[in-house]
Amino acid sequence: MLKKTLLFTSILIIICLFSTLTHVDRTPYKELDFYKNGINEINQLLTKNHRPSIGDTLLIGFAKVNLTPSDLAPLAGYGNRRPKEMTRVHDSIFVNTTVINNGKSKVAMVSADLLIIPPTVTLLLKEKLFNIDWSLPEVFLSATHTHSSLGGWAPGLVGNMIAGAYDAKYPELIANRIIESIQMAEKKMNIGAWSFNELYIPSLIRNRLVGTQGITDSSLKIIAIKSGMEEGIHAFYGAHATCLSGENKQMSRDYPGVFSDWIVNHTPLDFAIYSAGAVASMGPEIGPRQGFDRSQFIGEEMAKQVALIQQFGFPYENQLNLKFLRIPLFLRQPMVKISENWALRPWVFNWIFGHSPLEISMIQLNDLIIIGLPCDFSGELAVELYTYAKTKNQNLIISSFNGGYAGYVPDDQWYDLEKYETRSMSWYGHDNGAYFVEIVKLLIDNNQL
Repeated sequence: MLKKTLLFTSILIIICLFSTLTHVDRTPYKELDFYKNGINEINQLLTKNHRPSIGDTLLIGFAKVNLTPSDLAPLAGYGNRRPKEMTRVHDSIFVNTTVINNGKSKVAMVSADLLIIPPTVTLLLKEKLFNIDWSLPEVFLSATHTHSSLGGWAPGLVGNMIAGAYDAKYPELIANRIIESIQMAEKKMNIGAWSFNELYIPSLIRNRLVGTQGITDSSLKIIAIKSGMEEGIHAFYGAHATCLSGENKQMSRDYPGVFSDWIVNHTPLDFAIYSAGAVASMGPEIGPRQGFDRSQFIGEEMAKQVALIQQFGFPYENQLNLKFLRIPLFLRQPMVKISENWALRPWVFNWIFGHSPLEISMIQLNDLIIIGLPCDFSGELAVELYTYAKTKNQNLIISSFNGGYAGYVPDDQWYDLEKYETRSMSWYGHDNGAYFVEIVKLLIDNNQL
């Protein structure tokens, strides 16, 4: 009897392992059907949306809407934060939106003080935007990626681990505040002007994945904006907003909030918006500081660098060729690696993480291309793309967290490292970085004026 029981148990274990585990697929992505079918569809979409709209009037409006919940909500970020519920609000969180209208087309650039723009929010926005005469491709979504902001927006086991217990009222709150901010910014539109600016701050960022073996993206991208008598900026930087650790239980914008507040309080600028850039593998360089002193230091130092160039004035232009699109992102079957060569099968991934459509968003303002990706995208890969764009006489901004989430996209050379980013969160293959780079280059090539 004991032998039969052991045999039966062994068979069950083998069946279970076979049904849940698989070899890590290392087939080159260009040989797979998803790539062949996807690249063809993307090219067709790009051909249909080839030319930007050329308007004769530039109107810009800005709005800031409070997103702070009225209750002690869960905090998103850090799977080891227990309990998830916040104890108090250290500094309020917001949705910041800039609406740009060139007389022919309009776009809204939205940044929320959140870990990501959750897929649950994106699904709600599709209907809510239709009701106010907007569409999702016209809205460029981004987040500050603070790890101490509102959670409760992701159902399922993993959603609970990362963002706390799910409650439908939280994605509803976020979506409603985004809609409110777009409507408010649209009502405040005035004669506008804009400019693109770039500076480098290597002292505030580090490669948190491989240290000095890798490179960092130290570029701070700045869009300066005028709306009537108001003037402000929208900044993008690659350092993770993780100055505050998982031990922190207070709601906070982290260093992006310090940055924005310092700009408004210490310069002539009326508003300052921050969005996460290509943050994968990029961490803040905080030195020996602890707690909120870390976020204060990074935010202030970054703001002071911006203030140095702001005092000389931004080179504004008031003519704008405008283009926007949102294209589907085709990927291989997802898997979660448990070792270098073994992973959970795709059905297990979908059961654990759920499934939502993944897309790439893009806005083109004259020779500036702004691309939003549904992932933690590597700053190492971004540096290559910035250089490529300049060879095409383009400027490029890459932003993460555009309303979907495909995990981490690191440089492919690090795929087999036993690190969190590369082992547990790189879901779409050993050459996924090269694939993303190819798609972004395709967008750059297609959007030359």
